[in-house]
Amino acid sequence: ALRFSTASPPTLRRAAHLAGRLALFAPRSLSALSMPRKAAGAQPAREGTLDMLSARSSAVRARLGNDSNVSVDYIEACGDCFYLAIESALSEICGWQPYYAVAMQRQLVASQITDETYQLYQLLHAQRAEGFAFMQGVDSLEALRRRVLVRGKQHRPHKCVWADGFAMEVIANHFGVLLLVIDERVQESQMFTRIAPRGACAPSSSGEASELDPSQSLVLLHSSSREHMNLIMYNGKKLPQLGDLPAKLQRLWGISAARRSAGGSHTDGCAPLAHQDFQRFLGDGVACGAIRPRPGMAPAAPPPQRAAENSGANGNAEGDSSSGRPVREARRGGGSGSGGGGGSSG
Repeated sequence: ALRFSTASPPTLRRAAHLAGRLALFAPRSLSALSMPRKAAGAQPAREGTLDMLSARSSAVRARLGNDSNVSVDYIEACGDCFYLAIESALSEICGWQPYYAVAMQRQLVASQITDETYQLYQLLHAQRAEGFAFMQGVDSLEALRRRVLVRGKQHRPHKCVWADGFAMEVIANHFGVLLLVIDERVQESQMFTRIAPRGACAPSSSGEASELDPSQSLVLLHSSSREHMNLIMYNGKKLPQLGDLPAKLQRLWGISAARRSAGGSHTDGCAPLAHQDFQRFLGDGVACGAIRPRPGMAPAAPPPQRAAENSGANGNAEGDSSSGRPVREARRGGGSGSGGGGGSSG
């Protein structure tokens, strides 16, 4: 005969729940304990995980021959990372200055955008080139300039224009710094990118590498596969000079430190940043409409060489822009800036 329980449904559910809890602590047989668990199928690493691993100090150091002097200063991923890295590096000389700020750098880049740059960006956007979605709704040169001024830290990364090769070249020329970039987005044979200020490079006597003054100030940057930039420090310096890097690191970017002349002088393009240069930079900024002088302070006139370069700045808007990546080398006379608006700095 079958015996049916007279317990109510809630009572039965509580009893089943209690039995399940007790089963968790029941002793298991040795065979059950020694049986290996079923291995989960191999899952591919997520893109963000790979990107994070490539940006670790050890990974960046490995790219540079495991040099123990290499370390990484991590920059906030807000859409302004390139400008924040430059601001941090330049501030190492005499502390932070208002014309190093991200907003001032963006004003400088916006002031150098020409109608040719605007037309090129429009064309690449029409061709659905990667990194030019920011051109949606931009119908004039002034509208493009206004969009470049938008800061990611204030309006979120996807609403600002990230620094591309064109922007990086403008900053390199204005502040006279050499940019050395490790670009994880390209194959290893092409990932070492340099953007030199005008007049900084000279052909080597051996023909193997471009020679620069050993006192040339430089900024080392790491660009991850997701286009985020961090600042690389060498021997604790955010703004080292070329002479601080060993020859094996210089060769990665195809450059070398030239021997000093008997007089120990160097060209204006290679001059390291110094306090007395601040007024000159401020004057340059005023000349191109980027930076306002302090109240009651008359801006200094730009030197002839820099003024001539400013007059020919429109040539910098052209070049290999379809890739959205920094150019391998910035040359005097323009034609080297990349037009990839989303392409280099997150």
